[in-house]
Amino acid sequence: MKTPRLYTLLVLLLMVGGVTMQAQIRIDKQQCFGGYDEDLVRGRGIIMEDDFILLAGTSNKPGSGTGLVPEYCSNVPGNDHAWVVKINYDYELIDSWCYDLGIKDILKVENSEKKEYYLVGGAACDICGYVRRNLRVIKINSDGEEIWSSCFGNEHEYYFEPGGGELTYDGGVLAFANYTSGGCDISHHYGGVDGWMVAMDSLGNMTWETTLGTEGADFLDRVDRSDKGGYYVSMYNNTLGPYGNLAPCYDPPMNSNATFIKLDSVGGIEWQECYGCNGKEAGIWRFIDLEDGYIGMGTANCTDGNLQGAGWHPGYYGGGFPCDDIWLLRLDLDRNVVWSKCYGGSSHEGMTRVFPLEDGGFMAFGTTQSNNGDVASAAHLNLGDLNDGVGWVFRIDANGNLLWERCLGKNGGYTRFREVIQHNDREYTIVGELICPPNGSSGDVSCSNCAFSYTPTPTVMNWDYWILHITDTVDYTTLQVPERPMPKEEAAVEVYPNPTNNTVCVLLPNEAEATEMELINMSGQVVATKTFSGKGSWMEMGDLPKGMYMLRIRNAEVCLTRKVLRE
Repeated sequence: MKTPRLYTLLVLLLMVGGVTMQAQIRIDKQQCFGGYDEDLVRGRGIIMEDDFILLAGTSNKPGSGTGLVPEYCSNVPGNDHAWVVKINYDYELIDSWCYDLGIKDILKVENSEKKEYYLVGGAACDICGYVRRNLRVIKINSDGEEIWSSCFGNEHEYYFEPGGGELTYDGGVLAFANYTSGGCDISHHYGGVDGWMVAMDSLGNMTWETTLGTEGADFLDRVDRSDKGGYYVSMYNNTLGPYGNLAPCYDPPMNSNATFIKLDSVGGIEWQECYGCNGKEAGIWRFIDLEDGYIGMGTANCTDGNLQGAGWHPGYYGGGFPCDDIWLLRLDLDRNVVWSKCYGGSSHEGMTRVFPLEDGGFMAFGTTQSNNGDVASAAHLNLGDLNDGVGWVFRIDANGNLLWERCLGKNGGYTRFREVIQHNDREYTIVGELICPPNGSSGDVSCSNCAFSYTPTPTVMNWDYWILHITDTVDYTTLQVPERPMPKEEAAVEVYPNPTNNTVCVLLPNEAEATEMELINMSGQVVATKTFSGKGSWMEMGDLPKGMYMLRIRNAEVCLTRKVLRE
């Protein structure tokens, strides 16, 4: 007998007069900040204090659209300067400041009674007698006053853009970027593109530096401080050989992959894992700690390797290049894959944040350009084929099953999420950017001070900062979400009896040369394994305690996890 999947999370889908996807999110307040040109929030672009909020990004000529904007921003050509906006909790402007910095992150200084902040990014500075674009960190106070500025790198500058920053454990900060050469502050270069990290103390002095790479192309995406000590590093790799301090990802063979690295507190490698697919795009740009493992968030557009059975939504743009889905990768404590899922439609999706919830599920935030597949709530925004995306919020259960989703943005698109702050399981503050509508209102957007409305030529389209506070209003005790469609091969797998006293059987829709079964307890530990050939087999649960287990089943056609209850 086939056992259907059970869902413990419930969601409000019905309202008087029919079904709506808009009931799940309430926008409590919002506002826009910007000038006459392009103002873009970057990376970790928000700090929330008790009495004010800081928003940080880059700006081109903010002008007088929001008032109190320094002339410095208007006088410096190009995008290569930071614009920090200070607002109150009514989203009213208090002040703003500009700095000579292509900013990527704003971080609050720890281990200090003062309200001080690190601005991390890149700028032209003198390194070894050469003025080149390298990593710069500026420390400021809550009045926007610069305390110090430090610059590190080499005479050949970083590759493309600086990656960003993270706090150290001693009140300092580290910055990271990708370099194609060594020298000066960079003690090692292994070849191609390497990731480089430099840590500074609270006075801006270098305390340690490290390079991660091989002779291939190894791009450092993100560094995150671990709750367990040390740092998690997310990299995208096309490794060519064994030279360097990273192991090539050959099992399974992957031409492009997501690499998950754990560093100690001074940059030494503790371990490395590879995930992804063969020859196409699969990248995880952030891994975060969970009590029973990890979750990684990124994008992918393939169906083999760790993406087998993940449910990529096929879609292609000019030249036949595949479009990305959001990719979430759930790992146990031993960094084995528990589940791997794709979310999106036939166009591009991008990942912003994912947060664990008390019930074991997750709330995810990203950007979508699709209006099909998983993206069923975009109809109210009238998205066309070239829309540059809207914000996308969705909730999944502990097994990665989609429960509900909601698009947020303006009609026609051109809305992005950049960073999200979680207040609790229901409330979140989002910061991103949008092209302000002519009257400040369109779709879900309602801003009273859009710089667009101050522009002398109303046809000008400019990006502004966008901040909004939202609440999840779903009543999870009343209504049930329909099951997410599964690939037919996965749906046809039978697991029985369930519940069981001892033996659990697996029946596949087709014969397979090798099928792996793993039984995982709720602490993420693999407690039993078996490999079989043919269409079916069984697993004895032996002396295992009563309770819920996860049964993971993998072969060339299927990759799935089912709950099994031992009575």
